[in-house]
Amino acid sequence: MRDQAWKLRRMVEDRVQPVKGRARVLAITSGKGGVGKTNISIGLAITAATAGLKTVLIDGDLGLANIDVLLDIHPRKNLGHLVSGGASLRDVLVRAPGGFQVLPGASGLSRVADMGHMQQQVLFEVLGRLMEENDLILIDTGAGISRSVVDLCTSAGEVLVVTTPEPPAIVDAYAMLKVFSRATRAPKCWLVVNQAQSRGEAQQVMGRMRGLARQFLSMEIERGGAILHDPRVPASVRRRQHFSLAYPSSPAAQGVRDLCESLGLSREKGNHGFLQRLRNLLSGDLKKIPERAH
Repeated sequence: MRDQAWKLRRMVEDRVQPVKGRARVLAITSGKGGVGKTNISIGLAITAATAGLKTVLIDGDLGLANIDVLLDIHPRKNLGHLVSGGASLRDVLVRAPGGFQVLPGASGLSRVADMGHMQQQVLFEVLGRLMEENDLILIDTGAGISRSVVDLCTSAGEVLVVTTPEPPAIVDAYAMLKVFSRATRAPKCWLVVNQAQSRGEAQQVMGRMRGLARQFLSMEIERGGAILHDPRVPASVRRRQHFSLAYPSSPAAQGVRDLCESLGLSREKGNHGFLQRLRNLLSGDLKKIPERAH
């Protein structure tokens, strides 16, 4: 009798030869939860898709996947089914409001590195296909400095760090930058200040963090910009409709569009080293991690 393990082996054995993906890969992360990271990830996906980029948003929060909740979509399969051989990529990808695709995460899947060899190979094949067939891959990671989060961010090569003006969020964001600075190949980091009361407040936080990173971490942090506090954001969460769609003229929606422009997401920019960086991280061969894309 041919069991699921046999099917998985066949999937790995029959996989296509690795290809160089053309997609740009950007991870969105934060030092602590509750700073609006996932809402920003969705907003970037909507804005990029509206600009004509074929965009996929991967729910990379391996412990508390929740993009489907914010988008009010109901996927029947997720990343866990995919890597275990219980579903194909076509089964798992979901078309989201706004014109992009979502690869739903698997709550309770602790680390990509804890997957078996065949599961990792399936994951690599899937990511390779996504990079070949799309223009932009966004990875919404979990919050904090767990190994799974750091692995995803370092592999992506480009990271958007989200903070708010609140001191705990700033401290945790700086701690995350500190971890990245110690990596063998530090990712290119952007910073966005969310829920700011004014652009002046956001610029003050931005300047302070960039100065600290330059002085103590020898890192140059790119300016992502600011997204102003907007009561329409929690209102849209309750409606389960993203504020970029529910309130496209709102300050928050405009902030996301400005952020998208700052990141250059309207322009194609490939990141061919993503899969190799992920392979090297999982194998422990950190010295072979390619330089990040610029």
